[in-house]
Amino acid sequence: MAEKNDRDTEAYLARIRRTIAESSRLVEQAGLRMAETDRLLESQGLTREQVMGFRFTAAQREAVNEELRRRGLEPLAEWESDVGRETLEEPRVSALASEDSASDSEFAERQRKFGMMMKPFQI
Repeated sequence: MAEKNDRDTEAYLARIRRTIAESSRLVEQAGLRMAETDRLLESQGLTREQVMGFRFTAAQREAVNEELRRRGLEPLAEWESDVGRETLEEPRVSALASEDSASDSEFAERQRKFGMMMKPFQI
């Protein structure tokens, strides 16, 4: 009976060790990605803090939308990073306020799709 408990304990500890090793590997990968991002930003003369503070003008957004159209992609309605900031910093008057709820749900769906598309690029 004691031998079975020892085997069970060893198997349990082996699973824990594998979990720890996998977690350590994932943390190391995240660290490498952050270091690579920092190197890329540094090559551009930027820091993470500066990038997080970027505020884009309507003209800049339109330029991005024009480039997306030129490449055959759907233009963006909002930048996900700006949506959260505007909501926290000041009330935003929505251009869709006078539109029906179908337009609101379409707008929300576009925001969601863009957010999912940008997840791999978040700092």
